[in-house]
Amino acid sequence: MCACVVAAAFGAASRKIVVTDPPGDVTGPVDLTRVSLQRVPDGRLRAVLRFADKVTPKTLLASSGPPGSVCVRIWTAADADPKAMRPDRLVCATARSEDELRGGVYEATGPALPKRLDDASVKFSASRQIMVLRFAQSALGRPERLQFAAESTLPGCERPSCIDTAPDSGRVRVLRLR
Repeated sequence: MCACVVAAAFGAASRKIVVTDPPGDVTGPVDLTRVSLQRVPDGRLRAVLRFADKVTPKTLLASSGPPGSVCVRIWTAADADPKAMRPDRLVCATARSEDELRGGVYEATGPALPKRLDDASVKFSASRQIMVLRFAQSALGRPERLQFAAESTLPGCERPSCIDTAPDSGRVRVLRLR
């Protein structure tokens, strides 16, 4: 009986944390307007990202320079200070081709390129304005709580002005997992 209660508590959905961002604060189709993050009943985490315009895998491809991306930045340490340190996990979607996206969970430590830890599923709504990322909570190391923000980067651009963050001004939101 006890194992059933623990399993039910572990798989319970968490409260959805929502971040809004004004449309038009960056130019281009990867302008974030709303982001939510929650644990769903199957134990995975689900991030839902809404854009001001239609986004497709082709939108994220670059003819030169770095590809575009959409990422949820995550700080898992209890004492993390997002204003002073980089996130230790990234959950990102990039274009694999003109028709397909690739999602992944990455560990970001120091100046080296992030290390891929796990896959993340990526799906679009029929309108192509909403992207859903689903990923295993275990890829984050099972923290009690995490801090998060989202960002989208225009393809081919390396300037900070090509990045849209939600929430703005380096702020983050907290999601309690236990």
